[in-house]
Parts: sequence; C-alpha cells; structure tokens
Amino acid sequence: MRFPRGECNAHCKFNVALFCKLLSWSKRRRTCRHFVLFQSTHNLHFMKKVFSFLLLLALLLVCLSADAQVRRPNNSGSKRTTEPSIKDKLWYGGFFGLGFGGDGTTTSFGINLSPMVGYKILPPLSLGPRIGVNYNYLRVRGIRDFNLFDFEIAAFVRLHVYRGFFLHGELGSLTDQYVEFNGSDYVRTRRTRPAQYAGFGYNFSGGRGGFGQEISVLYDFFIGGDINAFENPWQYRFAFTYGF
Repeated sequence: MRFPRGECNAHCKFNVALFCKLLSWSKRRRTCRHFVLFQSTHNLHFMKKVFSFLLLLALLLVCLSADAQVRRPNNSGSKRTTEPSIKDKLWYGGFFGLGFGGDGTTTSFGINLSPMVGYKILPPLSLGPRIGVNYNYLRVRGIRDFNLFDFEIAAFVRLHVYRGFFLHGELGSLTDQYVEFNGSDYVRTRRTRPAQYAGFGYNFSGGRGGFGQEISVLYDFFIGGDINAFENPWQYRFAFTYGF
C-alpha cells in the first residue's frame, strides 16, 4: 500500500548516507526473517510452559484449600450454603495501555484500548477473552510520519496470588500495520502475528469484588524476539475492574 497523496517522495527527503543505512536495515530484515520465525516458535513454546505452570499452581492451591474446608468440622449446625451462580463468577475490566520506543532513526508511540471479561473457574483462577484496538504513531526521521491501526483478540489466564497481587498471561492473535522499505520507498503493510504476553499486576480492590483499579506490567515475547521490531516489548496497563 502506498502512502496518501500529498506526501513527498522519500528520495527528496533523505541524503545518501541515510538511504544506505535504511537499505542495509531492509536487507538485514529480510535475511533475519527465518531467525525471527524460529524465535517466535521458541517463545510460543515458552508461553505454553508459563500457562501450564500457572494452571497447575492454581489447581494445587485450590485443592489444598478445598481439602482444608472438608476436614474442618462444622459445629454451627447451619445449612450448607448454595453454590454461586455464573453471574457471581464473572468479573469485568477494561484498560488502556501506553507504549514507547525508538532508536536513532525512528520514534514510536502507541495507545491501546481493550475490554475484557473474566470467569472464575476456581476462586483464585480466572479465564476469559479480551479484545483490543491499538493506535501507533511512527516517525521515520527525515522521511515521514505514519498512523498505524491494529486489532487484537486473545484469551487470558489470571492467578490471584495474595491480596491484590496477581499473575497474568495471554495468548492470541494480533493483526497490525507496520512500515517496511521495499527497495524504493517506505510502504505501510498489514500482517497477522501471535500475541504472547506474561507479567504481573496489582488490583486495588484486593480481590474482594466491587469496583477497583489495577496496574500491570506485561512482556510481549513476539516483539522481544524480533530484532528488527520498532515497538517496545514492555506494556504498562492501567485498568478498571468490577467484581474481581
């Protein structure tokens, strides 16, 4: 896809030295494609191990808690409480994220808006979907500016560890726009790539339900494994929740 009419051609905006640098970067990107694919596959396997560990840890905690409750005698003589409904097990959230990145040639800034719904399959363990819409601003020094839009859908797992602290991981798919040098000009291109996140956070409701706010720090393993990526692999999310 070419850039909108009215923008000057790239050749009239950068000198020979910068052109050689960008051409070298483009060739290096093509030669590293297979390496990045290997890195992405390796990171995907790592993320699967992270999710498996979180799931096993949550199951162990819940089993120990359930066993303690079974062994605890009931001297009050009261009737057994009813099981919580599906509605009681649901919680809702939404966040916005900020991302910064750049080097000597490029500068990037991103904003992300994303709602999410969690279901407590066990008291400390939640699963659910999340969708996201991203806007990214990219400036290539001496060339032009680009406005890029992304769409993301993912499934997350969250383990409530202690009070407001939690561990969080996600696997999904992200369709994004990025800028690539095709040998004569910079063009905006679309791709679909894996979304692989893991990190931790704190919810100020303390896991007691009701309205709350939370902050979290997540690492994007795909971006972290791409040596040619402009984006910062670290994400900082500020969210509002209800019922967590």
